[in-house]
Amino acid sequence: MRIGIDGRIIFKRGVGRYIENLVKNLIEIDRENKYFIYLDSRSTLNDYIEAKNCMFRRLPAANALFYEQWLLPDAAKNDRVDVLHGTDNTLPYIKRSYNGKKVVTIHDTMFVRPLKTAIAKPTLKQAAVDAYNKFSIPLSGKIADHVITVSEYSKSDIVKHVGIKPEKISVIYEAAGKKYRVINNEKKLQELREKYAITKPFILLSAASDTRKNVIRAIEAFNIFNNMTEFKYRLVITSIGKKELDTTHVMDKIKELNLEKYVIITEYVGEEEMVQLYNAAFFFLFPSMWEGFGLQVLEAFACGLPVVTSNNTSLSEISGDAAQFIDPFSVEDMVHGMIEVEKSEAKRQSLKEKGFIQAGKFSWKQTAQETLKIYEKVAAAGNKQ
Repeated sequence: MRIGIDGRIIFKRGVGRYIENLVKNLIEIDRENKYFIYLDSRSTLNDYIEAKNCMFRRLPAANALFYEQWLLPDAAKNDRVDVLHGTDNTLPYIKRSYNGKKVVTIHDTMFVRPLKTAIAKPTLKQAAVDAYNKFSIPLSGKIADHVITVSEYSKSDIVKHVGIKPEKISVIYEAAGKKYRVINNEKKLQELREKYAITKPFILLSAASDTRKNVIRAIEAFNIFNNMTEFKYRLVITSIGKKELDTTHVMDKIKELNLEKYVIITEYVGEEEMVQLYNAAFFFLFPSMWEGFGLQVLEAFACGLPVVTSNNTSLSEISGDAAQFIDPFSVEDMVHGMIEVEKSEAKRQSLKEKGFIQAGKFSWKQTAQETLKIYEKVAAAGNKQ
């Protein structure tokens, strides 16, 4: 079998980590089938990946739409691919040169929201991407021979919003990568603190331009929490760049509450530094209003970091009993959850131990094994090409 995988955003945060770990584990468990990993002209391979049955094809395009809708189907046809896997919610549908089997991973249904509720100050590019997703994701789900998603919550949402039959959708969980682990190197962690001028114990918050990450309420909750704990802590916000910050009200809220000396924004950090941040933090605050999976929670668990997270969408499904749950729509409840973890060392130790157990239930090897079964299933149904 010849399998094509859209790897355009491999190694980038979010879906990029899904692609990276899926590819690495597929070629580790499968030496028989041939894999073609498609990249665009800007794709960066952070790690060297080599296997005799795996080839990387760089397509001459920087524009995502041109890459996906024109060059990708031609490449899959020329490589005589039996199954083409769209890893980032969408598939080629404009140029129909490729007529083989198609699998798509739809990670969530965020596309159903009006853009004005998702981004506070959207750019023209964000508006264009949103319009593309609103049309392309449902269509991709319908033209795919099979749909993969990452949680039971997302599956139910896809059935509801896209109108795909449940039997056409398989839930295949993600996992924390092997890099996410406990680091017993205080010197390295201290160097990280010094780099970002973190002089106090800190709460780690993963942000984004998307309002669903709930950063404004998190800042409001931290302000109350810090007053209640006599200003012992800092809030470290990561995973958001300056351009993204400009599309939010995050800086406005920090200034409004006079938190400039208490909030540190690292912007984007590399994976190694992200692991260090998980290890150095006091606890992880992840109050997202909507998640298709919530990979950061498992990463924090694997690093031995207590987690305070939302009691809704996929987060309760993924977290099991290993997190302190809060209502993401209530600043008061968020503060209560933070205080519950802060005041009790026994509570933090219990969450740490449960977190290790919960993270151990998820494996990228299992993700690859279950995904390979989907490829085999759709290929066995007969190829249209």
